[in-house]
Amino acid sequence: MLKLFFFNNQQFNNSIPMHRDKIQNPKFNLHHKHTLIHQLGLALQKELQGYVFFDAFSVNKNELVLVFNNIDQWLSLKLIIEARTFFIQFYDYPIERKGSTYVLFEGLKNIGFESIKLHENERSFRLVFKNNKSLVFKLYGSLANVLYFENEHLKELFRPQIESDKHLLLTNFLPLEETENKEQLAEQFYIYNDEKGFPVLDLTTNTNTENQSFSSIIEGYNEFTKLYLGKYYYTQKKEKLVQQCEAELKRWRPISVHAAHALTYLQSNARNEEIGHIIMANLHEMQKGKESLETLDFYTNNTINIKLKANLNPQENAQYYYKKARNQKNEEQLLANKIKQAQEKVIANETKLAVVLAAQSMRDLKQFETPISKQKSKLEQRETYREFNHNGFRILVGKSAANNDELTLKVAHKNDLWLHAKGVSGSHVVIKHQSKKTFTNEVIMYAAQIAAYYSKSKGSAMVPVIYTLKKFVRKPKGAEPGQVFVEKEDIILVEPMIK
Repeated sequence: MLKLFFFNNQQFNNSIPMHRDKIQNPKFNLHHKHTLIHQLGLALQKELQGYVFFDAFSVNKNELVLVFNNIDQWLSLKLIIEARTFFIQFYDYPIERKGSTYVLFEGLKNIGFESIKLHENERSFRLVFKNNKSLVFKLYGSLANVLYFENEHLKELFRPQIESDKHLLLTNFLPLEETENKEQLAEQFYIYNDEKGFPVLDLTTNTNTENQSFSSIIEGYNEFTKLYLGKYYYTQKKEKLVQQCEAELKRWRPISVHAAHALTYLQSNARNEEIGHIIMANLHEMQKGKESLETLDFYTNNTINIKLKANLNPQENAQYYYKKARNQKNEEQLLANKIKQAQEKVIANETKLAVVLAAQSMRDLKQFETPISKQKSKLEQRETYREFNHNGFRILVGKSAANNDELTLKVAHKNDLWLHAKGVSGSHVVIKHQSKKTFTNEVIMYAAQIAAYYSKSKGSAMVPVIYTLKKFVRKPKGAEPGQVFVEKEDIILVEPMIK
């Protein structure tokens, strides 16, 4: 039976001192040690007997789901690339596609599993299927990948952006029996916390400790993944909340101080209403055209020199200062409101920061999550794109200027094809790139007709449409929504229509 042990730092250091240096030397204790990966291959060899490949899809570029079926039994495997490493989770039920997904490895559909081969001294193993097909799990930390081979030729990659994987060959993969003769595979596994509190999966031969046992390394990986990602997401959320609070405090503290200084200055130095009264008391000494009035300040019993506007008569000069006094009161009220707002923000964020810093788990941070109802309302307000499919290619079309920006700048990949009616306003159109597929003239023509139809030139008989790879499209600083600059382009003349 495989065993998984749990230690906190103190227990770990006291119970197995020979492993203390591992906390300082992660390369000896991380879950992607090749011996652990080989043990995982050994467990999968037993689990997948009698199974056929059922489905594979990715929800995003860092998450792959594989589903296997054996009559009424299921095994789903989820590979997660997160926190600059990889994680594996296993489920005894089929994970179904939901929402937008990218289908992978269709050539393996309903093909039976045969065996597993291990990559000698490497962090990878190979799932061998019938018809000379196979999947290679290359588990190199943040560069983890799954590759599909047919007749020992690479056909498809989960993460095609890892260029070096496109040259991987099926060499040095040995049957389990040969590998077991060369090295002793692990029989026991431990999870302990490193000095930052993150779970670490490790193997050892020490059994003189209290332990929690598991019947399989698959269960161990599941538990490790749950613990590590739970800690990781909690830490990430906590750090983000701390940064948000500190940013808000950095913003509002100076506002409070500066507004308080401005209010003090206004209240102590601006005497517009009093000056208006002094002018009104000296109307008999004043004439239009004078630029100043030197007289007694009956508020201070000192002489005061008052600046006047030569183009105004005495009464108008007094009204000028009364108006400045009214504006001053409005300004004082605005400053008082700003001080109050800033102080409330400072107090709220100081309180929030104290709560966040004291948090010990994700549950403690739940109160700072946006309510689901508000999340839904934001999603409902967000525009979606028009979508078309042609010869296996997915085509997305913007609905507005802001929607065009989002499509081009956030959704489109650099190798997607971008189209737009030339010289007129209209929708941005994107043909999504597919690995090992080129954009045919037919699909470009089809997308160009769509771009022409959703443009100001819709009523023309023929419309010129520019097209280029998304990487040649950029948005200049200060450009209006929907406005972009195209560095290089080709032009096609099409009839505006939708088929």
